[in-house]
Amino acid sequence: MSKKISRRTFLIGAMGFCVACAMPREARKKEQTAYLPGRNRLPNPYVENGKPLVVVVHGTEFEPMLAKGMEMLGGFSRFGSGKAVQLKPNFVAPSKYPVTTDGGSLLTTVEFLQKEGFTDITIAEWGSLSMRGHVYPTKGFQYYGLDKKAAAGGFKIKDLYNDDVVRVRDDRWTAMPNVGLFKSVYDTPLVINMPTIKQHSLLQFTCALKNTMGQIDRKSRLDMHRFGWNYSFEGREQRLQSSHLATAEIAAAVNCDLTIIDARYGIGKSHHFQSGGVSIKLDRIVISGDMLAADWVAAHLLEKNYDGFQVEMARPHLDHAAKIGLGAADLDEVIIKEGTV
Repeated sequence: MSKKISRRTFLIGAMGFCVACAMPREARKKEQTAYLPGRNRLPNPYVENGKPLVVVVHGTEFEPMLAKGMEMLGGFSRFGSGKAVQLKPNFVAPSKYPVTTDGGSLLTTVEFLQKEGFTDITIAEWGSLSMRGHVYPTKGFQYYGLDKKAAAGGFKIKDLYNDDVVRVRDDRWTAMPNVGLFKSVYDTPLVINMPTIKQHSLLQFTCALKNTMGQIDRKSRLDMHRFGWNYSFEGREQRLQSSHLATAEIAAAVNCDLTIIDARYGIGKSHHFQSGGVSIKLDRIVISGDMLAADWVAAHLLEKNYDGFQVEMARPHLDHAAKIGLGAADLDEVIIKEGTV
């Protein structure tokens, strides 16, 4: 026989059910806010008189330029040759260098690392993010044939598309609430950033700091746009300023150990040829254990060789990166050494 439930009994039961449901949600909320610190960067071995070294090598062929640059710095092994390594290219689209990192330059870097005793080497990247938030797997591996060359070359490729994520946070950040960093990046002892140098159609400059966007998850990419230029209720200047801050904070989360900029060519006006990008012959590579110092040098290099760009365009995110402890505040805090091959 059914038993009639009073209104009071029903309400008490409903309240109890709501409390029971809320407890797991609250527990999950607390768990999500237990953020990790940014990735632990190795001590920079390339320092002189307390200032980070930036090596700039003039030439046209990447292999002898890299050999000269690493000779000037004392080699990769100064980081410790037994460490696992991830190389981070810019594979924003299946397009030729300098829109993307040259596949030949990546293979040369792998070979140099192997000669210095590094055996666990992975080229890791993930796909592009559309304006609607869709993520596409990386096509750069196939574009340069790295998927077919990996086994014979003694290295691995990793599309970070489905990688696990750890969430990191720093109290000095003002734009990003937190950053979802791919776990394999977070756990890799030596991360080498290999960007190209380009003017960006929105941020005006993309190089080492901006290249770390390929090491964070979809939510963080969308957050970068949310706290940047994508929300119409903010003024355009405020949106651009916020996106600069977010770019620096994402780079600080990743905290790459070494930057190698293949600046034999660069791009002015835009970061894609299809959107009006202009090829610029620069005949340089830039190498540093200070990612921000490398970007300062690259920005000045682009300004010197392309009338449509000025360092002031990149200053908002470069200055913020210095403010949150990522590296050198300007060229006065850097020692630049130049060589030619």
